Amino acid sequence: MATKYEEMMKAKGFLPYCLGALPDKFIKIAKEELGETDEIRRQALEQFRKRILGDKKLKCPTHDEFLIQFLRARKYDVDKAIYMGLLKNYFNLFVSHPEIFDKLDKEKIDKLTSSDFMNVLPFRHNDGSLLLTFKIENWNSDDINIEVLFCTVTVIIFCLANYPANQICGARVLYDVQNYSFKQFRCWIPKYLTFFTKALRNNLPIRFKSIHIVNEGTVFHYAWSIVSLLLSAKIRNRTHVHGDKKEEIQKYIPKEIIPREFGGDLINYNDDDWLTKEVDKFYDEYLKMLKAFNS
Repeated sequence: MATKYEEMMKAKGFLPYCLGALPDKFIKIAKEELGETDEIRRQALEQFRKRILGDKKLKCPTHDEFLIQFLRARKYDVDKAIYMGLLKNYFNLFVSHPEIFDKLDKEKIDKLTSSDFMNVLPFRHNDGSLLLTFKIENWNSDDINIEVLFCTVTVIIFCLANYPANQICGARVLYDVQNYSFKQFRCWIPKYLTFFTKALRNNLPIRFKSIHIVNEGTVFHYAWSIVSLLLSAKIRNRTHVHGDKKEEIQKYIPKEIIPREFGGDLINYNDDDWLTKEVDKFYDEYLKMLKAFNS
């Protein structure tokens, strides 16, 4: 049963992250922005699957629920969804880094998902996009190595991309880099610099509508001067560095759904183990995908 707070947010037009059937509003967005209709979806899935099965080098799941992620991310352009980028890039992201994905440490993944390093906020933007938060100071690099961190982020993205609402409406990111240390910086630069920037550049089956960074310091500015050079112009243009002027985020996201630590009003949070439980729902499917990639 919905709480009074949830009813109030719904009255303001903010739908919860967790949805059952797709709202009519999202079906309309899919049609107008992605060109999706029942017939287009059916034909594209058939064509997409046929081309994948004809490619001996591309080994991946071919069920509808997996393939639709990539088609929606590329507005049903089958060429862009496969040969010109997304699915092949996604496939190569995993198979090119066995040192990251061959030995998954579920216990460490669970520890990170329950640390509030990354979280999914309970309400969606008016345009349907979900809100993700990252807090770099909640990552203890002495306890959880960078490989586990990358595994955790990819399995969470895998979970998010399984929901039709997220495939259609995309995501927005709030990234708090307070206390970002040189030790953390050295964990992934230069070793995984290319991996990280590729992941953000035509490699993930979810659209990032905006990225908002706050509380950056000297180490972050140095890292950003390197990373930004390797990102696509689209991602750079959608990334906003706000410093301590968190109220600027409200130009892009309503303050009612922004957490207080990011300059908003939201005080209603998920339980500490909510994200861990969400990962558990899809973890076996994630493992099956990795097995298929490496078969």
